[in-house]
Amino acid sequence: MDTRKRRIILVRHGETEWNSAFRFQGRTDVPLAESGLAQADLLALRLAGARLDKVYTSPLARARQTASAIARMNESVKEVTAVDELSEMSFGGWEGLRLSEIRELHPDLFSSWSKDPSATAPPGGECFSDLIARVSRALEGILSGEGDKLILVCHGGTIRAILSILVGIPPAAAWKFRADNCSITAVDLAPGRTTLRYVNDTLHIRVGKDYAGSLPLL
Repeated sequence: MDTRKRRIILVRHGETEWNSAFRFQGRTDVPLAESGLAQADLLALRLAGARLDKVYTSPLARARQTASAIARMNESVKEVTAVDELSEMSFGGWEGLRLSEIRELHPDLFSSWSKDPSATAPPGGECFSDLIARVSRALEGILSGEGDKLILVCHGGTIRAILSILVGIPPAAAWKFRADNCSITAVDLAPGRTTLRYVNDTLHIRVGKDYAGSLPLL
């Protein structure tokens, strides 16, 4: 029986040009915009003094770039491990389209998906239950390893899947949680108890580089 107390810090990647244009990204490999690189540096400043045992990332460029900024500024991070199953949910034929375009092209399907992404899927994409299944495999491998303070750099859909798995949030309700670019969300794991410590903390982005490094990591 695992008797350790552990913390998982979930990081959403920095902003991309598709984020600012409200385009669905999914598995499309879009890099960080200049604004996203700046956000990643602010996040890294906040995490610079924290003891981080392991850093895992989605293999997509926007997540890897964010994770690299964290590793560059934190002396306790020796390497960053990419995990395929932490990739964003596939939005299939919706990827690259703006939200307004999807609503116009697929009004009924988008309405159903918006109400419960676990019950339906974009054309050629994944439903949320598929995402939960593969993220569960990733978590099983990550939590079987060493380290009590773990960083997972990934995506909005992936973070919601992790919250559904670890905290027991119903899949439809998980999409009611915000996960802004370069936000941090923390889950504490202890024997017999899992606690959602905080969600969507973006204070480091709002205070700027002069103060981001002095903010506590609760």
